Amino acid sequence: MSREYSKLWYRLDGGDAYLIWYTDEQDGVVTDSDGKVPCFRSTDDLLRYAESLNLPIEIEGAILHDLDVVAKWSKKEGVDSIDCRTFLAAWNLFDDVSRSVGSSFDADHELAEKIYDKLFWGNNLPSITPEGKSYHPAWTKRELHTMKEVLEGGLSLFRESVSCR
Repeated sequence: MSREYSKLWYRLDGGDAYLIWYTDEQDGVVTDSDGKVPCFRSTDDLLRYAESLNLPIEIEGAILHDLDVVAKWSKKEGVDSIDCRTFLAAWNLFDDVSRSVGSSFDADHELAEKIYDKLFWGNNLPSITPEGKSYHPAWTKRELHTMKEVLEGGLSLFRESVSCR
């Protein structure tokens, strides 16, 4: 498989920006010579940067990774509804960023894999969910606490690793 590059759109602190995401044997995001993840406030800026690196990039079809939703949820005391699609997208983004910068964000929580799986199945992807069926995860207090720790760690790593141009 050859590496394919595309625009990744995210929202954090009320602002939208873009990263260059890639898919390959392992997915990740482009880093600069300082080991930081460059982000861009416009598609034009992203395209200029990709061109300077000779990266063919797909810009159509970028789906919003709304990290503000995750940040707001992680600060709440009580149990709030969990948007499995948004949370799984954020988790995957944090994983891609952590791998790209040579770090980790999940602190090896014993429940992390189980929580990830529940988020995955809670997406009810048409290709794997039987017609007329759906899965809505029930969360224990321990799972919610662990999910907050994992996602807060991911947000922290993201903020430390991403540098807008």
